[in-house]
Parts: sequence; C-alpha cells; structure tokens
Amino acid sequence: MIDLHIHTTTSDGSDEPKDILIKAQQLGLKYISITDHNSLGAYEKLKDINIHNYFEGKLIPGCEFSAMHNGKPIEILGYGIDFDTIASSGLISDDNFYERENDYLKKLIEICKNLNLKYSNNLSIDGKYFATQIIHNDLRKYPENEKHLGTEVCESMNVFYRTCINNVESPFFIDMLKDWFTVEEVAATIKKAGGKSFLAHLYGYYADNYEEFLDSIISLNALDGVECYHSLHSIEITKQLLNYCKEHNLHACGGSDYHGKLKPTVKMGESIIDTKIPFDILKPWLPSNVL
Repeated sequence: MIDLHIHTTTSDGSDEPKDILIKAQQLGLKYISITDHNSLGAYEKLKDINIHNYFEGKLIPGCEFSAMHNGKPIEILGYGIDFDTIASSGLISDDNFYERENDYLKKLIEICKNLNLKYSNNLSIDGKYFATQIIHNDLRKYPENEKHLGTEVCESMNVFYRTCINNVESPFFIDMLKDWFTVEEVAATIKKAGGKSFLAHLYGYYADNYEEFLDSIISLNALDGVECYHSLHSIEITKQLLNYCKEHNLHACGGSDYHGKLKPTVKMGESIIDTKIPFDILKPWLPSNVL
C-alpha cells in the first residue's frame, strides 16, 4: 500500500516529518511522499537523519505546487523531483511566502472588520499556514459568525477558500491568481527537476462541469497524470478517473491528503474509509529518485 499525498508542519499539517515516517511504518506502507504546499522544508528536516531507522519503505521526494487555470486556483503534485533544481527555479520561496501571506492576512482582517465579524486580536502567520487557513480557523471559533458566513463555509476550509476567497462576487475576494504560475510553467519546472506532474484532487475544486474542467487541463499536454485516489473522491469517482487515465494514456496516483489534526477524519494510507491506495498504480511510473 502507498500514500503519495501527505502534509507536515512545514506547510499546514500537524505532524513532524519524522512522525510521518513512524506512522507510515506502523501502517505497513511501502511508498509514501510528503507533499507540503510550496515547501520542501520537510525534506530539509529529514536530511540529517537515517530515514530507514524509522521507515523501512521508500520516500518519494514530492511537493504540492499552487497553480492557476482558467481563472481558478488549482494544485499540481510533483514527484521524484530534484530539490536543488526546484529551489533554484523560483517556483517556491519562503521569503515570498511570508511576504505574500502577511499581506493577505492584513487584507482579510480588514475585510472581517468591515463586515463586523468577530475575530481574535494579534493574528499572525504561524509556520507555513496560509492566511486563509488562519483567518478561517479563527472565524469559526465564534458561533455568531455563522449567521454571516453560513454553515457550509464555517465548517469547510476548502469551501471558504474556493467560494469566498477566490470568488470575485464575495466580499472576501482576494486576487491571489496574480501570484501563481500557470499549469504549463509548474509542469515544465517539475519536468526539468526530473519529476512527473499530476493534477491534485479534481473534486476539491468548484467547477460547473468536472469532466470539461479536467479535459481543459489535460488538453494543455503538460501533465503526466491525475490523482485518482483521494479523500474527496468516492469509489465511483476514483474508478471514473482511473478509466480516464487509461483512455488518455495518463499515469494515476493517489494519496490521503493527510494533515493530521487539521483533517482528523482523513487517515494516512487510505483515500476514503477502508479504501487502501494500491501500489499497482505507482508501478508504471515509479521514480528512480527515492529516499
């Protein structure tokens, strides 16, 4: 069994990278990939330890990159990547991250103030958590905010991000897309780094027609595959995406999108409850660059 979509404290997960290795070992996983958002920090933390003292399987170098397509923010998973090439590409930068997210947080606090929402004082960027996550986690602490935001937005960070932050008709709208690279640019950098690129969690986005949205991305001829197994994908959707990959000569990947305490219902090594992610989908494109 495998899990190729895992987050740690170097983006928006609650587990340290070493603890991920220990959990993966306990679960008997064969291959895993830590795919923090726009960050290789987990691998920096692991570089001075013997990974196989904690995990007998293989760790595939990975990252989840922000991108834009047709006016929507999406994410691209890169696997088997060379860290130095990614670091020198300008695709990700800790300095840019903190400058950008602090700016976003200031704007979001001002929006909350104008909407007379209840929020905490002295909010700040904590670790590699995004401004949208920080403000959403704070707003939901106060029950009175639900009257303005609605139950669905209060309960789901993804709904808040996709339907409020990236919706020009929402008072929470922030033009984030100006800061993201295109799908083609991200995929080209991953390829240059010796890796393969996959569209992450199709059904995590908001589209009027998911098949058309997927077709529009794949028609760019930039990506190597699609994430089929995911905690937002039912068994039926997973089968549909696996068939899509076969029909379009694409590779398939899969992961839990584990975040630890941030997503307590998501279990490492499973896409949905009791559905393991099979090694067979990795066999056709198994990277040579593994740790």
